[in-house]
Amino acid sequence: MPMNRQTFLRLVAAGGASALALRAFGQATSASAAPTATPWGRLRYRSLGGDTTNWGVHPQGDLNFIDHLHENTTVRLDRRWNVADVASLDAMTGHPMLFMHGERPPELTDGECANLREYLLRGGFLLAEDCVVGSSTMGRNTANDFFFRRMAEYDLARILPEGRLRRLPNDHPVFHAVFDQPNGLPHMQGTPHGLHGLEYQGRLVALLSPSDIHCGWTSGDNWFGPGKSREAFRMGANFYTFAMTQTA
Repeated sequence: MPMNRQTFLRLVAAGGASALALRAFGQATSASAAPTATPWGRLRYRSLGGDTTNWGVHPQGDLNFIDHLHENTTVRLDRRWNVADVASLDAMTGHPMLFMHGERPPELTDGECANLREYLLRGGFLLAEDCVVGSSTMGRNTANDFFFRRMAEYDLARILPEGRLRRLPNDHPVFHAVFDQPNGLPHMQGTPHGLHGLEYQGRLVALLSPSDIHCGWTSGDNWFGPGKSREAFRMGANFYTFAMTQTA
């Protein structure tokens, strides 16, 4: 049975998962100590103009990231590319964290916003990532950040108006959860707005990233230069660790 975030946290508290259930490569690890594989989910939604495909760009990047976690930490994500439709709350709540990715701005209905709100209030976590180069849909412009701006200025306020969206400082725990990132969010492409977090009642419920970390997972060294894949994978490990282990 897939492990949800609450079960994961209980294992951590009981000592069934070591050091936030994730340890950097080079330290002692034990496969037997790792928790049951958790599901990775990509959020399916409709984009501006009725686009129904943009949400699913570069699925191999997700799998590359899961492989990196398996090879460099003790976390055990199920190596499948699962899809959770924003129109189905039941599908969403089967995933303790959901990855929302795209180059076109989302076009969410009131019902879909309500589903996302309920998902977050139940303890779910949303990682939203801007795929900043819209070569086929919004015009090639590496500074566009249409997705980021729409989410930051409009959608997150619709989903959780009581929340507070702010840029996270470089000393925030998300930058040091597994791998130390003293300079904050690694930058792949686009406008470096910095990592933003949506806070609600003392808990970070969502991360909004404009830096296209996912393209770093997909082919970072080829697209952005040597070492970029490593930077992106490490930041992704921090995203996942923090989302799954914060106790607030």
